[in-house]
Amino acid sequence: MTFLVENKTAERVTLQLDNPPLNILTLRAMRELDAALRSIPKETRVVVLRGAGDHFCAGADVGEHLSDHVRDMLEALERLYLALVQLPAPTIAVVRGACLGAGLEIAVTCDLVLAADDAKIGVPEVSLGVMPPIAAVELPARIGRARAAELVYTGRTIRGKEAAAIGLALESVPAGELDARAEALAAKIASHSSVALHACKRALDHPTQRARFDALREACDLYQRSIVPSHDGNEGLSAFLEKRKPVWTDE
Repeated sequence: MTFLVENKTAERVTLQLDNPPLNILTLRAMRELDAALRSIPKETRVVVLRGAGDHFCAGADVGEHLSDHVRDMLEALERLYLALVQLPAPTIAVVRGACLGAGLEIAVTCDLVLAADDAKIGVPEVSLGVMPPIAAVELPARIGRARAAELVYTGRTIRGKEAAAIGLALESVPAGELDARAEALAAKIASHSSVALHACKRALDHPTQRARFDALREACDLYQRSIVPSHDGNEGLSAFLEKRKPVWTDE
């Protein structure tokens, strides 16, 4: 599902999500990406995360949100989040096409997001009767609580240009220029010492890292306590899989 694209000098590593056509994050894919991140050489200077083909990632496998699988899914998502946050090297998410749900959550856990102008970005979980735990933790710090709340509460999808305008992405460029821009940024970062880069990342993250870990654990616990046993959480997911409109009971 994921594979190492480049690791010739260990200065730069590129990881690519490869589950066509939308690069859905199945439980298996999350575990493979987690393992790939944890195997990155310690001297690596920059890590680039991208999706194969026309999309970054359209989210997690909806079927694995159902009660039979949800505990394993949340644990894998939490481990993947920790692997990204604890990675010593700076990380860049290169976003084109769909970047939704868990796909966006993985992208905003990276240090920097580069987006195509027309990328489709959002966390539509609320429309399925569930919640995006990582987005609830990461988005307020990145774009402010009000903008984060609007995206989480409405499930609205935005384009790459708007993502850059509100600070979710570092910048957006025409889709045809995205790879070149990502290459230039990765090369600039990789031109510096890993010692300095890793120290910079520790210094940037230190004031909030423990709070972020604790907040995500609480968000995942909340998901299991409040959403998993609820009618509406199961109804929204089932309705999506059955291609029908959900019937909410507020229970």
